[in-house]
Amino acid sequence: MKLAGSLPVIPTPFYRGKVDFDSLLRLFDHLFPELEGYTLCGSTGESVSLSLEERLELMNFAAKNTPSGKLMVAGLTHTDLNAMSRLARHAEELGIVAGLVPCPYYFPNSIPMVLEFFRVLDRSTNLSLVLYDNPLYTKTWLRAAEILTLVDTCEHLTAVKVTDHDLEKISILKECGVTVFSGDDVVAFRSLLLGVDGSMIIAPGVFPAAFQNVVRTLRQGDARTALRLFSDQILPFIHLFGIGDEVSTTKALFKQLGIFRSDEVRPPLLPSTPERAKEVLLAYEVCQAASGVRQTA
Repeated sequence: MKLAGSLPVIPTPFYRGKVDFDSLLRLFDHLFPELEGYTLCGSTGESVSLSLEERLELMNFAAKNTPSGKLMVAGLTHTDLNAMSRLARHAEELGIVAGLVPCPYYFPNSIPMVLEFFRVLDRSTNLSLVLYDNPLYTKTWLRAAEILTLVDTCEHLTAVKVTDHDLEKISILKECGVTVFSGDDVVAFRSLLLGVDGSMIIAPGVFPAAFQNVVRTLRQGDARTALRLFSDQILPFIHLFGIGDEVSTTKALFKQLGIFRSDEVRPPLLPSTPERAKEVLLAYEVCQAASGVRQTA
């Protein structure tokens, strides 16, 4: 299956400190059949707060319960390269389509360090890899030419999730045949206008049908109608659900909607305050009213 489409980064539900697999199933029911797939264990999934065993168990469960024909990308972020390789090999065994990989974090990176890091990971697996270009978290600012060097160097690195707001990268990478995903809700519509192959953000996971309608309308060449739909049915939510507490506010909303049993997050994240939860629910209700959909908690 071609790696493309709306593959939202989904939060990992917890209940009493454990992964809540029942809530994850309800989330899958919410996402499908509208979306092409989803991204598991990304930043929104609190991957760095999960143990290696939990991540392997999540992969097993998700692979078993993802509808046929739907794409699943697994986040491989870790400070231990051997653990990343193990996650990648396990994803490959399960038939997961790709692994999402940021630049290494904590140590100040040079380009030769990043190249060697990806070379080692690339040699350890046959899994397709997606570069998670996220300078905010990794403190590594990659120019388009440097990303292309990475793609040329690594056999399995064929796609990039662009979270950097330097959107000129999208056009350059696309011209060079690289598959590009939008990586930030704040610039999602601009990224769609630039012809990204898909999105790995939060909004499609909250509004599956509305987001897909925007994508279809853009593909039909009607940017004006697409912008109106996006502005009415998605943008109010983007205005209020972040930036900085996207994980906790999304979980609070999913709890309000009856998708998640709990809005638990793991330290150092903190749960949403009642005031923040009300703001996000208000934005959600405004969007649903604009789309003519009535939701009850």
